[in-house]
Amino acid sequence: MMIRTYDSFISYRRNTGSQLASRIYDYLLSKNRAPFLDVAEINGGRFDDQLRNRVRQAVNFVLVLSANALDRCNEENDWLTEEIHTALRYNKNIVLAMEDNFTFPPADTLPEKIRTVINFQAVLFNQKNFNERIGALERMMHFPMKAPACLSDSDYGKNYRSITGSFMTVYEDYENGELVLRTAPAELTQHLSRVKGTTTFDGKRTWVLDAKIYNRTKIAGIYTAIDKYDEGVGTFFLEIESFNRMSGYWAGYDNVNKKLTYGSYTFTRLFSNYRIEEATQKDYPAVCSIADKQLGQDYVSAETLRQIQSSSCNDNCLIARHGTTGEVLGFCIYKTLRPQEAEELCRGFKKTFSEFGDEIGYLATLAVSEKFHDNGIASALAAEAHKRFEKLGIGYIISTAWKRAGKINIGNILLRSGYNVMTEIPDYWYKDSVEKGYLCPQCGNPCHCSCVIFEKFL
Repeated sequence: MMIRTYDSFISYRRNTGSQLASRIYDYLLSKNRAPFLDVAEINGGRFDDQLRNRVRQAVNFVLVLSANALDRCNEENDWLTEEIHTALRYNKNIVLAMEDNFTFPPADTLPEKIRTVINFQAVLFNQKNFNERIGALERMMHFPMKAPACLSDSDYGKNYRSITGSFMTVYEDYENGELVLRTAPAELTQHLSRVKGTTTFDGKRTWVLDAKIYNRTKIAGIYTAIDKYDEGVGTFFLEIESFNRMSGYWAGYDNVNKKLTYGSYTFTRLFSNYRIEEATQKDYPAVCSIADKQLGQDYVSAETLRQIQSSSCNDNCLIARHGTTGEVLGFCIYKTLRPQEAEELCRGFKKTFSEFGDEIGYLATLAVSEKFHDNGIASALAAEAHKRFEKLGIGYIISTAWKRAGKINIGNILLRSGYNVMTEIPDYWYKDSVEKGYLCPQCGNPCHCSCVIFEKFL
């Protein structure tokens, strides 16, 4: 049986929105997309964990707003409310499919946890304009890049027929009873039908993977902890979707939470055909374009980059450049700070930085083009910045990351790179966003994201 993965979750009120939801579902299927549409009853009004998993797995969350769709959202255990809340919490790309007989109820009558859904873009549908408007809806959605069936040696190595290589894995886990997504690098080696490898979470816990390939497209195996005192053990099942992606599920004994659990499991091959170098003036438009999409409009400007380049201090901008096309794939801005400047950056958090020397390192900005996410490029940029700090004799670094709806944008990257959370500051960029007018990709303007400050000792 083939494992299904989904790029879009269609949410609707069953008694009024099923017709439009079904038409959207059928259209996306006809375009070779992978939508998910729930057509089964949910017993006793319970919001099933499987639906929560599907919302989290999908990139897009299509909310069908039919007549009176949001009127029952204050009812206990309302499943539509829970779907919307999950989509907001995990920063899904939310698109509203609004029927012309729908009107929003007053915002203050909606549960606070879903109130911001009214701010998202909507496409208006009626009985006659579906074919005209569905294209607009599709253009507002994001779809993962599909890998070609055969990739060149210059892109991905010498043997595209083997799954031997470096991967970034993403898997579902539970923390304090809440479903969370974790990432972990993995190294795999294939010999005939046998696959062996290791995967490490947080740079601390390592598992050995031992599996076998069946029918050329399916992998079944076991994982065991390398630490003899770690009793974590389980199984995993993957479908080989392409040379650079495998997806499926894992199930096993969670030694931390002391219970059996399971979740989705994906492997994405790390892209290696790039080099890291200092940005030049010709790279500024590409860097600003990535920053606009990932960090907010005008958060990084060409003027900012020119100031960095002309600075007499140890400020710099590194880029990852595609080895074949020369395209800028991501960038990292790093600088040194005096202790007083670091204290000002922390805005009221009481910490004395002078004990770490006359200068400390600051990993200021880190972003990668969306189509190259989860390929290890951000971690490589951070590692290069760390090397340069070491050459300057700096042994202590701080970094900042935005947090919205429970998600920290580069949190996993920093944790894998050996950082620890130091503090969190609410509404950190609010004043700057108002004064400078930049648009946060999560909040718009003004920005209400929190700032999580990380620290690392070299």
